[in-house]
Amino acid sequence: MAAESGVSQTTVARVFSSPDKVSPATRERVRVAAERLGYVPNAIARSLKSQRTNIVGAVVPAYGEYWQSVLAEFSRQLAERSYQLLVFSFGTPRDVDGALASVAQYRLDGVVLASATIGQAQLVGMRSSERPSVAFNQPAAEGVVPSVSVDNEAGMAELAEHLVKLGIETAAYIGGVSSVSTDQVRYRGAVQTLAEHGVACPYIEAGAYTYDAGYKAAAQLAQRDRLPDAVMVGSDEVAFGVLDGLANAGISVPGDLLLTGFDGLPQASWAGYDLTTLVQTTDVLVARAIDVLMGSGAGPQEKPVSIVVPGAIRIGKTTRKSSA
Repeated sequence: MAAESGVSQTTVARVFSSPDKVSPATRERVRVAAERLGYVPNAIARSLKSQRTNIVGAVVPAYGEYWQSVLAEFSRQLAERSYQLLVFSFGTPRDVDGALASVAQYRLDGVVLASATIGQAQLVGMRSSERPSVAFNQPAAEGVVPSVSVDNEAGMAELAEHLVKLGIETAAYIGGVSSVSTDQVRYRGAVQTLAEHGVACPYIEAGAYTYDAGYKAAAQLAQRDRLPDAVMVGSDEVAFGVLDGLANAGISVPGDLLLTGFDGLPQASWAGYDLTTLVQTTDVLVARAIDVLMGSGAGPQEKPVSIVVPGAIRIGKTTRKSSA
């Protein structure tokens, strides 16, 4: 391979391991020679020599449209940097330790901790290891490990202000799991903002961040003697279930009540939902998280970096009273 491309074996190795350190002309010469010979670099041998694998792990729930979209973005952006994504999924909070134990068995260049169900003790354990890690969208991780998150509280507060401007007098909040920090911070943003305008907003726990959980929560809401003017939902996926559950009960949105979500999933813009929601700039969040893993994070004795990225409201028909 080296003789075919007219460079040293060291240069060939550098082209495949650190292409930015080789001139464009040399990279092209080696690429052409590799195609002609059908050459494929040995990733394992390269990692042993460089002490890097160009593989990033992600510990993430095995379910949820939101996390699937996040993983897809991580995979895309890591590939642009010549990295691969290795997913360690878990079904329930009880399975998190098993997923983290699996991570320890692999030589990874970094780990994305992408679930608010990963506890602080587990986060501390990851930080004490030599492996770079970053928590993704976990308010409880701030100050414990390097973290990147959407501004959950401010985003939900902005949605609450939107509802207040529409003249609501009563509200309810449907969250996923009350013990999860993301749920707590989002609810705080909603309830505090509404309280400033004299609007009470009791919390309803759906029990999970799933469509089915939202559908069941809607059935319970429909049994009340009086519906609130607005329902704020802690995630889009739950909101989709709430919308369909209310429709099944004969309750019109926005005719009978207004409804908002949070996350900005692609389905939120579908005509069947057209959901008012807080859109997360997932591409920006992922890019910042990868930057942290690639060197701008914090060592064991440093204060972990905490990056908060604002979202943006998307107004849909679920809060357009005129369309009722």
